[in-house]
Amino acid sequence: MTQDMKERWATEISVHLKDRFGLSAREILPIDKGWLNVKWKMVTDQGPIFVKYYHPERYKLNTRPERRRAIEKTLQLQHGLSVAGIACPMVYLYKGQFIQETPSGLFYTVLDWMDGNTVQAGCLNTAQMFELGVMTGRMHKWLRFVPPLDKPAWKPDRDIYLKEWQANWEKAKEAGDKTVMEWLRRSQAIVQSMDFHIFESCPTGWLHWDLWVDNILLHGQGLAGIVDFDRMTMAYQEIDVARAVLSGSLRDGQLRMDTTRAFMDGYRGYSEMSPGMLTRAMRLLYLIESIWWLRTEVRTESELSELLRRFVEEMHWIENNWAILSDLLETV
Repeated sequence: MTQDMKERWATEISVHLKDRFGLSAREILPIDKGWLNVKWKMVTDQGPIFVKYYHPERYKLNTRPERRRAIEKTLQLQHGLSVAGIACPMVYLYKGQFIQETPSGLFYTVLDWMDGNTVQAGCLNTAQMFELGVMTGRMHKWLRFVPPLDKPAWKPDRDIYLKEWQANWEKAKEAGDKTVMEWLRRSQAIVQSMDFHIFESCPTGWLHWDLWVDNILLHGQGLAGIVDFDRMTMAYQEIDVARAVLSGSLRDGQLRMDTTRAFMDGYRGYSEMSPGMLTRAMRLLYLIESIWWLRTEVRTESELSELLRRFVEEMHWIENNWAILSDLLETV
């Protein structure tokens, strides 16, 4: 994917924007972020917009209509959230479609531009975490009225976890990666001893599913908005709660209780919380994410990537506090 290709795509899409929405792009600024994600801030005669091109190697929208329908659904939900007053970008709609297609077959979407800045993981303050809790609670409340899918996109399953764990173990063993093998011994022991009955009462619902600091825009002491709803699906909303708390409050190996409490205070004003919900949410998050982050491939890359290192650190924090999670979190 060369720079010349990106410029050609941007030019073609900007011409299509004029035909479809009457927007004249005066300046095109690339946003380099993510794998095979081609994004631009386009400054138009009617203000700035955010444009995302769905790269065929990643999304395959031309050959996978079910994938296109799924993305259309998430864009529809994001648009609905924005209309309902949730702080997230509104999506442009044309003849009932949120995904646009140029004559040559480029798929893209257009969203309102949202000003704001991101901060390092663990560095949100109490005011920002409170507002994030409020907005997450409002988002979840609105999403509860969305008809569910036939079944959740994911559910906790010990056998499936251990099967994936075995594949990770074989790769670590083949690579002679003793560090990851030790990680995996610990994760295996945790999951084998876990009581999976605690998840039976866990309510399902639509969720953002990627609520970490890179997708949380801030301004001053408050929240500007939530972005990147690409992974939105139906599973367990409390996963968002655990992900936001860990990402915003875990710093230098310690979970800051003042900011954790601030988030939960904001959240419970709009969404019901059962006793022990945050503890259960942390265990759910561990089941989902540890199988991905605690791998040889990730450990190798994390030596070069602060981002990957951060996710591994979060998994280790949950492990290190596994036995006392309830005591630690019951006061928030």
